[in-house]
Amino acid sequence: MIVALFCFGAAAQNAGVFKAGFARVDITPAPGCQIPGGFSKNIAQGVHDPLYVEAAVLTSGGVELAIVGVDALFTPDDIVAEARNLAESACGVPGANILIGASHTHNGGPATDCLGSDRDPAYCRNVAEAIAQAVADARAGAVDARLGAGVGREDSVSFNRRFKMKDGTEKTHPGRMNPDIVEPAGPMDPDVAVIAIENMQGELLGCIVNHALHGTVIGGNKLSADWIGYMRQTVRGGVGRDIGVVFLNGACGDVTQVDNRNPRPPEFGEAWARRIGMTLGAEALKVIARMEYAVDVPLAVTSESLDLPIRDLAESDEALVARETPASGLGAAQNEAYLREAALVRARKTESPTARVEVQAMRIGSAAIAINPTEYFCALGLAIKEGSPWKPTLVAELANGYAGYSPTKEAFAGGGYEVRTARSSFLAPGTGEEMAAAAVRLLKALGNEKQ
Repeated sequence: MIVALFCFGAAAQNAGVFKAGFARVDITPAPGCQIPGGFSKNIAQGVHDPLYVEAAVLTSGGVELAIVGVDALFTPDDIVAEARNLAESACGVPGANILIGASHTHNGGPATDCLGSDRDPAYCRNVAEAIAQAVADARAGAVDARLGAGVGREDSVSFNRRFKMKDGTEKTHPGRMNPDIVEPAGPMDPDVAVIAIENMQGELLGCIVNHALHGTVIGGNKLSADWIGYMRQTVRGGVGRDIGVVFLNGACGDVTQVDNRNPRPPEFGEAWARRIGMTLGAEALKVIARMEYAVDVPLAVTSESLDLPIRDLAESDEALVARETPASGLGAAQNEAYLREAALVRARKTESPTARVEVQAMRIGSAAIAINPTEYFCALGLAIKEGSPWKPTLVAELANGYAGYSPTKEAFAGGGYEVRTARSSFLAPGTGEEMAAAAVRLLKALGNEKQ
């Protein structure tokens, strides 16, 4: 159910003077904190590389918006709400015009409760304050600018992790070279989309990079931005300047770096994170190298709040776990943890049978961004791009809150890890498609002129 619609600025209006600024704030916690993302507690033993908030603030034709990338597993609703309020109070950028996207690094700080991990309220407050500070600093440093947008292609580092099996089921990570694999159960998205901004002297100020790939490469017990950190280093090294690089993860709910049909050693660790980050950073540089810039940059923001149903939870937690447990692959174990998670989801549904999520869309010149707060399946992201009138269209998942996995209807029927009920997966079948329809509707509402 649609409960609210907010529009700021008109997509077709004259853009006027375009200004842009970038800023970065360190959010690396001290070792000893929890690293969320696993079934058991993972205590940080050190820092592999820093975690950052990276922000861009854009202004044109009376419309002001901010795009923020956060090195975190998720950015829960309360962090987003606090950050928006603090930023609006600090510098005047409307909170509803601020996009806050998590990079989905699995080596980030304790910003969320998830499976075996607990949040640290003090760190959550620090992250919200850092987001607001980055937005305020970016706005204060904004200068007259030009903007370009383009998209490259890189299909060698990202793979769908779900497979159709000979027994008719679908499994998540069924095992490398498993002879019972028939074919991938979903696509990957090769797009490396870039929005780049230079000043009036032709010096690059920064860019926004979008690609769909889990941040599950580094592993271990040290804090890290994962491959995203290496991507940013590569872009800055190629440009030769310390520019802003805002990363928005795409629809990667079922996409990781693991190529299950390749006999090579597993794609984990520092060397692989560097390889993936450098590969994607190099592709972003190719897009930037060919960029054509414009001074006329219309901006617009619109959003809908949706009340989406929480799924059927069976007659008991035990029955639910028995129904959803895969025979093998990721998610086939940890039933004790899933029993605890089922009870927590059941308690949430008792309080409310629906979860409110924000679907947002932004127009930035000829480009657009479609935003939702879930681990969005790749096929759904591709459907949004197909229905969008804007080229390129970036899809930003895990943004402006957190509402768990969003599989396709077919994936719910197939089973596997992502559809197992937990605080990380609780929406009903069909809600992913509902968010896609809302995103396309919002993108079309931003303006209909031919791009």
